[in-house]
Amino acid sequence: MKLVVLGLSLSSSWGNGHATTYRSLLKAFAARGHDILFLERDVPWYRAHRDLARPDFCSLAFYRTPEELARWSDEIASADAVMVGSYVPDGVEVGRFVQRTARGVTAFYDIDTPVTLAKLERDDHEYLAPDLIPGFDLYLSFTGGPTLKRIERDYGSPAARALYCCVDPAAYPPLQVPKKWDLSYLGTYSDDRQPTLERLLIEPARRLPHLRFAVAGPQYPEGIDWPANVERIDHVAPADHAAFYAASRFTLNVTRADMIAAGWSPSVRLFEAAACAVPVISDRWDGLDSLLLPDREILLADTTEDVTARLARTPDGEAGSIGRAARARILASHTSAHRARSLETLIDEAGVARASDDKTIINRTPEREPIMKNDRSRTILVTGGAGFIGSHICDALIAEGATVVCLDNFMTGRRENIAHLEREERFELFECDVIDRLPYRLENGRARFDQIYHLACAASPPHYQADPEHTMLTNVLGTRNMLQLAERTGARLLLTSTSEVYGDPEVHPQPETYRGWVSCTGPRACYDEGKRAAETLAFDYLRSGRGDVRVARIFNTYGPRMRPDDGRVVSNVICQALAGDDITVYGDGTQTRSFCFVSDMVDGLMRLMVSDRAVGVPVNLGNPNELTVIDLVRRVLALTGSDSRIVHRPLPEDDPRRRQPDIARAARLLGWRPRVSLQEGLGVTTAWFAKEEALRLGRHQPEDRSEGGRAPLVEAAE
Repeated sequence: MKLVVLGLSLSSSWGNGHATTYRSLLKAFAARGHDILFLERDVPWYRAHRDLARPDFCSLAFYRTPEELARWSDEIASADAVMVGSYVPDGVEVGRFVQRTARGVTAFYDIDTPVTLAKLERDDHEYLAPDLIPGFDLYLSFTGGPTLKRIERDYGSPAARALYCCVDPAAYPPLQVPKKWDLSYLGTYSDDRQPTLERLLIEPARRLPHLRFAVAGPQYPEGIDWPANVERIDHVAPADHAAFYAASRFTLNVTRADMIAAGWSPSVRLFEAAACAVPVISDRWDGLDSLLLPDREILLADTTEDVTARLARTPDGEAGSIGRAARARILASHTSAHRARSLETLIDEAGVARASDDKTIINRTPEREPIMKNDRSRTILVTGGAGFIGSHICDALIAEGATVVCLDNFMTGRRENIAHLEREERFELFECDVIDRLPYRLENGRARFDQIYHLACAASPPHYQADPEHTMLTNVLGTRNMLQLAERTGARLLLTSTSEVYGDPEVHPQPETYRGWVSCTGPRACYDEGKRAAETLAFDYLRSGRGDVRVARIFNTYGPRMRPDDGRVVSNVICQALAGDDITVYGDGTQTRSFCFVSDMVDGLMRLMVSDRAVGVPVNLGNPNELTVIDLVRRVLALTGSDSRIVHRPLPEDDPRRRQPDIARAARLLGWRPRVSLQEGLGVTTAWFAKEEALRLGRHQPEDRSEGGRAPLVEAAE
């Protein structure tokens, strides 16, 4: 895509954190194949201190007045996205020009969100005015958490999303250099940071005269009483940041007052120091523990005594372990590559939202813009790709231009599901089992993958109970094999787990934080416990920095390509009704389920795969509209006109009584919510089963041409 950025500064890192932020983010964004134009106001201070006048990852141009921006009107109008940053001089005028001119997605990138909101409350419109906010398709914020809802609720933003600062790990490696200081701090002077700096560095220096300290950064006033053992450094160029951090036993993170009040506001210096594996001592604020774990990946301090104790009593071995753990977390979640992927996804989602506001999902899906616009250069592996959901994933990826490698052992997958794809140049099929040795081309490292959708495993009770040992090995050994393949190839892996990890739940509906009520010895344990173990493996790989993983917990899904013999309630009821057979209901039919149509599930999985907001947490995907099994049966009987009788059978062992997903996390992190109604979905699914049965018996079945009568993904496939 073509991106135009109007930011405070790219050319000079003196006296601002914006330049290093833009450099790392845009360099990674360009590496994904995008073209970038950065427009910077030509001001004397930055002109006199430029340390990157000719970036090799984007075009950089300077303008002297807002009126001069008209020279770039064509570039702004034709761009896929235009982003205006905080603290841009005359930012309100610049923002209005962009909103008038741009035809693509527009975004406000707020590197100073709490400061911005405090200014707006004071009617200080230095670079942003309240009436501009609804006009930006995206409000990208350095601050996450509750602030995002506030921006949407109070200021009318269509979509406020966190885009935290990040670090280029190549520019911030661990270095083995002599230690010059016991505690250092790198940051520009700020009135609201200075009291914390006094408390957490200057006063500890007075109390510990035998230790050495350093404060680096410009604009500190002359009147500060620096102790003799504090070295002052006016500027450290970005190229020297890693060496500065590495020369310290510990480094200090100090957060501005507005950002402490808002929470969820990490500074770029925090991520930079952690990437260098230097143990960080930080002030305390809400949300910090969601980024780095206290006492394992970061040390927290509230008082001077806290700091002096840390410096005096933390052994070098423990400090080194904390630094290494912090670096592992940064590499797993907070690099510039992570943020570039997130920015790409957010822009694409905003583009889809602009184009789709007045359409229903059932009609929109075939025309949906790709979640990843550059998928034509991507190679994606789908295990279980001939299965029910897997084959729909393959269809969607091929439709978006990706090259797809499908892996399936055909124990439950069917060749008919992917027969139409075998004619595609960008589709390749390997018949093998994920628990066995992979085909030579995949095993020896010659194949490179950008993403791995790991769906391989029988998912219905009759199938996974038929060979419980194989089911367990598929979940554990097969998942390990795929994680190792992802590690070798640098691919992001999405593990499809299941709502079965909640067992027969005592909490309703089931949030991801619920740990479940699972029988570890019952007939369903091979699947339930196998998926729990697979999640453990996936998150262990993520925590250790060995893999970039996402985990979906899938609830009941239905739609075309379900097997008639898979034993799931939707396929059972539809097939029995169409055949005029007795409809089997286990128990009294009051047990509940929540049914998600397959196109909605595929959309959720693809959003999760590209999301950088859903790191380190499982995400429920399912339809929260709960209904009883007996109600489902009545709907199918009405839909088919069948006169089948309902026959009750004993409830299977460990069969859950209630099942309903809490999808608040998916809505918040992915912007996802099911759109296809049960009536629409059942109509499409019933028509598909009727057609399949007619083909099996050699009868002609007229095509259903009613609006919304066919599944979007099935239509694309056929």
